[in-house]
Amino acid sequence: MARPRRGLAGFAAALPLALALAAPADALRALHVDALSMRADHTRVQVGQVFHLAIHAHVRERVGALDELVVPDVGTMKLEGDERSVTTSASGTDVVETLTLEPTQSGAFTFNGAYLDAVDARTHKPSRFSANAVRVVVAQPEGLFYDNAAAMLWRLGGIVLAGILALVAAAAALVFIVRRRRRTPVAVPVAEPVVPPPPQRTPRDDVADALRAYRTAPANGALMRLRETLFVAAGANAGSTLRDAHARTADRALRDALDAAERTAFGPAHVRDVSSADLIATTQAWLR
Repeated sequence: MARPRRGLAGFAAALPLALALAAPADALRALHVDALSMRADHTRVQVGQVFHLAIHAHVRERVGALDELVVPDVGTMKLEGDERSVTTSASGTDVVETLTLEPTQSGAFTFNGAYLDAVDARTHKPSRFSANAVRVVVAQPEGLFYDNAAAMLWRLGGIVLAGILALVAAAAALVFIVRRRRRTPVAVPVAEPVVPPPPQRTPRDDVADALRAYRTAPANGALMRLRETLFVAAGANAGSTLRDAHARTADRALRDALDAAERTAFGPAHVRDVSSADLIATTQAWLR
């Protein structure tokens, strides 16, 4: 359950909250805020690798929108997309906002929790409800990267030395071969049997493998792997939004599996088991 934070950690930190709470009470809606949380599908990424930051809020009231929800500042991250979905049920309203982000530099980044200002329907007082902060570590992409000129020169020297040694070894091998040919007759080469290449894997094969792994151990990593393979099977990349994936395929069965993967990954925790079973069933139906 989300809890309003009323302590003052300092004037500068509390100023935005004080301004919000100083507004007339009738300017804020009265809401029962039962949950407000935030999580990332990947907490360790590389520069240029797209990931998603999802904010989930649940209120007991049935509302068409939750405009009071304020997402965190993404800093130097490149915002690729911002998609918000609203689902109502007998228990109230669930709002999930998904930010698609691309890191542009390495380092450790902490996203402050999303928040919303409302009149707490329990205490009838203006309050600020805040989600948890999320920390993401961004590393440089794999490859030849040099921290400074000295490291570059050191590696370049090693490459040159390795090249010289390779040339010396090749020359020695050539001399040995020439002398050997002078002493022994040339053998007739025997053609090696041609081995046909293995059959090329398809996106459907990747989805089947990911589904088997998720059914065996339905952890968050296996869930995100299954979601990514479904996006690729639809013709979108792993960093696309659900709307992008729908736009790239007309296969209804695949669209059902995509919807189930999105609900399971970013939907409310109390329906995770039902969403997971639906994800397995819809993915199996598409694989048939």
